Amino acid sequence: MKYKLTFLIIFFNFLAFSQIIEWSPNSKLTRNDFQGIIPGNTINHAGTSYNVSYEIMSTSIWTGKIQIRTYAIFNREESWLNETYYTDGLLNHEQGHFDIAQIFAYKLQRLINKEIKNSKDFNSKISDLIKIIGDECIAFQEKYDLVTDHGTILEKQKEYDEIIEEYLRSNNYR
Repeated sequence: MKYKLTFLIIFFNFLAFSQIIEWSPNSKLTRNDFQGIIPGNTINHAGTSYNVSYEIMSTSIWTGKIQIRTYAIFNREESWLNETYYTDGLLNHEQGHFDIAQIFAYKLQRLINKEIKNSKDFNSKISDLIKIIGDECIAFQEKYDLVTDHGTILEKQKEYDEIIEEYLRSNNYR
């Protein structure tokens, strides 16, 4: 029991000090999550570092069948926020970037479920699928910033908040 307790304490300490946040519908980013250094030559008020990731959950040694889980992550150490310009609206806009990453994690999951049935498929297709979804995600993120002017056009931001929420709601099949 002593060893289990030690492991749990170490595990919880790791989670508490982790620089990575996995997207969850039950939690939102806070201003304290933005711990990165503001780039010297930026005109932006914040920057969100995200990634769409995957992990292999299981592989059958008999059939080669593979199960993969996708998810979005936020990197605290690389994300930054200029406190001079902080508003709840700015934080909401940056949360939108993280939420969009999760939307594309869902899209990647659907594509993987359709295209990858075994280890052979995984080895031959995963890079292409990630590139396809990654390119779509970047294009959507750029459009989001352009249309909302980085969250400063409030009516457009509200429209995108609703679009993002609907995508999350309709794509969450887990």
